[in-house]
Amino acid sequence: MKKYFLLSILTMTTLFFTSCDEELEVKDLSQIPVDQFIIDDASAETALLQGYNNMQSTNIAGPVQKMFSGIYSDNFDHTGSFPTYLEARLNNIQPDNVTTSGYFTSNFAVINTATAIIRVIEGLDADVLSSGVRSNTLAEAHALRAFAYFQLVKIWGGVPIDEETVSLDGIGASHTPRATEAAVYTYIESEIAAAEGNITNTSKLRFTADALQVLKAKVLLYQGKYPQAESTLQPLIGKYSLAPNYEDLYVVGGDTPESIFRIDYSPSDSNSLAFFFYPSPNGRREVAPSAAFLAAFDAADERINMIENNTDFSTAYLNKYSDNANGADIPYIYRYADVLLMYAEVLARRDAPEASDYINEVRARAGAGLAPVTLNSGNVVTLIANERRFEFYGEGDRWDDVKRLGLAQQVIESKGITYNANRVLWPIPQSEIDANNELSQADQNPGY
Repeated sequence: MKKYFLLSILTMTTLFFTSCDEELEVKDLSQIPVDQFIIDDASAETALLQGYNNMQSTNIAGPVQKMFSGIYSDNFDHTGSFPTYLEARLNNIQPDNVTTSGYFTSNFAVINTATAIIRVIEGLDADVLSSGVRSNTLAEAHALRAFAYFQLVKIWGGVPIDEETVSLDGIGASHTPRATEAAVYTYIESEIAAAEGNITNTSKLRFTADALQVLKAKVLLYQGKYPQAESTLQPLIGKYSLAPNYEDLYVVGGDTPESIFRIDYSPSDSNSLAFFFYPSPNGRREVAPSAAFLAAFDAADERINMIENNTDFSTAYLNKYSDNANGADIPYIYRYADVLLMYAEVLARRDAPEASDYINEVRARAGAGLAPVTLNSGNVVTLIANERRFEFYGEGDRWDDVKRLGLAQQVIESKGITYNANRVLWPIPQSEIDANNELSQADQNPGY
């Protein structure tokens, strides 16, 4: 067996192609000379950080996914000039949309980095890395791979599954058939299982054991596996607490007891979140809260205060990300309010009376004047969809929630757009079909 493996410049290339608009890097392995190797714990850590660096992409933790989720649903309107965003606002994304293609390939960049790390470390002799670093690094890599495939399957359905990379296996690794949606979910669950019990990292800026459980609960919830989701979420209840005030969640440089997993940025390693939401001269206000969304807030709901000029659609803009000068907002991947609302949902689906306690815990923080609700199996879809809409706007959840809860037709038609069931899944990027010899037009999602 080899003593060590090379992590070359190409190791971190994507399964298909990488996006050209990645954020500034935390640890950029493409800048490490090819004569450096994973030879010890420190170099394994550097390799792992590249996976989180990939997650800093404009398309993942940055603004793109958050904006597209909002305008494809009903939270945001398109107020800028990018034609690819207009397609999303009209629920008519085309296969040549370069923005969604970037989102697709950015997630595969995470996958490919994780695959390279797993492959390399599994090929090392046992004495190259300490057992703890080896176990944790592999576990976090499996978690990253599960996360990225989950992002993909929610938007596109089945996608190619591959555990090869171009740099390790040659150009043939680029050519992989499309798997079914069910097969992708099975694979995601197997990746989570490979990570469970092995993550020792405690930094909330990376996957922790708890963050992995939130991912697992989401994967189960999206498949309708409610009893399993409940048992996954239950140990997290009471382990965290909500930030005292909703505004506390978005203080630049701050942290709260609600944080479970966030992606780090700094002035020297910045994002463009505020720039895309803020108006000129400090930004481009590419999307903004829609008039209908602004009107939907309860008068007692203080969460609207994270929208500036919230009584005037023509000037309203999202203020959750406010560090326009430095681009150092630290967005959430998972926070405790999400755990509470998921737990409330799965309990309500079996009419557990305590379900109301958890949704009302979130509502109580949102405004002292918000009346408590009684949550049960008869109203769970409506109440959970509404609560998640107001709690997580601008955080990239709305379209996923709308689809999962069976509200796509209702939401799309509320925008005055004729519903087309084929538009619930987005088109596989044409560039990926053209580049992959194992894909053809027959593999495209229906209606495109």
